[in-house]
Amino acid sequence: MFGFGKKKTKVPKKEAIEEVVLTAERKEELLRAISFKEEEVNQVTGEEQAKIYEDLGLAFNELGDDDNAIDSLEKSIQAKKSLGNGYKTLLKLYNKKRAEAAKVNDEELLQIYLKKMDQMMQVSKEVTRGVR
Repeated sequence: MFGFGKKKTKVPKKEAIEEVVLTAERKEELLRAISFKEEEVNQVTGEEQAKIYEDLGLAFNELGDDDNAIDSLEKSIQAKKSLGNGYKTLLKLYNKKRAEAAKVNDEELLQIYLKKMDQMMQVSKEVTRGVR
């Protein structure tokens, strides 16, 4: 009646792997924005600088340049701790790098990214609690 004790047939989950195709026009637009923002970033300070670094990181991420994205997003978080798109993207990139390190059994790199993810959790706690 209720199906208790019956074995359920497992239906494999369809993984939502979205392959985003970057058009040449969008790539050129991102490269122009990166160039402009790289010139602008040293002319401002504080929250404005954090926002520019975040924009740079998100643009690099969209281009698939993980290392530059991580570098820019880390600078953004250092300038101003926030839980916006930059934070979420940086956490995803750390997790991606951690998974890659685990796949090739690079224990040292794995520990580095686990530590970075722990630091991001600390940022989250500080922002939530209002610690500056």
